[in-house]
Amino acid sequence: MKTYISIIQSFAILIAFSILYSSCEKDISIDVPEPPDKLVVEGFIETGSFPYVILTKNSAYYSTFNLTDINKYFVHDAVVKVSDGTDTVTLQEITLDTAGVQISVYFSLNMIGQEGKTYSLHIEAEGKTVDAVTSILPSIQLDSIWVVFNEKPDFPDKVRMYCQLTDPSQLGQYVRYFTKVDTETFKPGLNSVFDDVLINGTTFKFPLDRGYNRNDSIDFDSYGLYNKGDTITLKWCNIDKAHFDFWRTLEFSLGSQGNPFSSPLEIKSNIVGGLGIWGGYSPSYKTIIVPQ
Repeated sequence: MKTYISIIQSFAILIAFSILYSSCEKDISIDVPEPPDKLVVEGFIETGSFPYVILTKNSAYYSTFNLTDINKYFVHDAVVKVSDGTDTVTLQEITLDTAGVQISVYFSLNMIGQEGKTYSLHIEAEGKTVDAVTSILPSIQLDSIWVVFNEKPDFPDKVRMYCQLTDPSQLGQYVRYFTKVDTETFKPGLNSVFDDVLINGTTFKFPLDRGYNRNDSIDFDSYGLYNKGDTITLKWCNIDKAHFDFWRTLEFSLGSQGNPFSSPLEIKSNIVGGLGIWGGYSPSYKTIIVPQ
């Protein structure tokens, strides 16, 4: 009798949940408002190099987009100035043709980045004004780099790169890295920024993934590895905290795309009055040739 009652109770609970679920299920239509028009800055200055800025406009998150639309997002005829506190230069606009896309870049050869200096950016375009500040911090170099063979037996011709770093005693070091293989361009890792919160003042060893173009497909079975015979150049850049926070939040957001359980994340920007990043780099380089 108890078994019979339990079965009835189970069916009753199941029916109740079914009714509750079906009664709560409905289509939801969300009217997402158009975002306010903002300037988007992608600008950098590094030790021994000149400042440059790519200036575009934002678009709605759910808007349609294809490669033929890119040209209309570039902002032309802007007033773009960079100051190091002593000298101020006005960046000139040039147009570069990249795979049929006309990319507008602002740059100046009249200023070269120097360690220890702070650089202010001021832009006026399309009735808007944006400002930002970044610093080129002293470079802290890696102690050494090397490669380890056979970390993945399924890929006997591939190796992983390791590094050693002696971190300064003062807390607050921030780094972004890039790698280049042979004559390729420098590319950042999928997680390209680090801080020294957990390793402050210590000497430690760690693996470092190969940089990738995020537009390329990635084989995650062999992700981060190099091939025998590769010439690897590592670009290790110290950056300030605002620069670090931008890439940290942006890369986390990119890594969580498509995950329905991820929380919304605000991408931090140091651009006052707009979006994007104005960042300084103090790079150091190390090169290693992987044995055949």
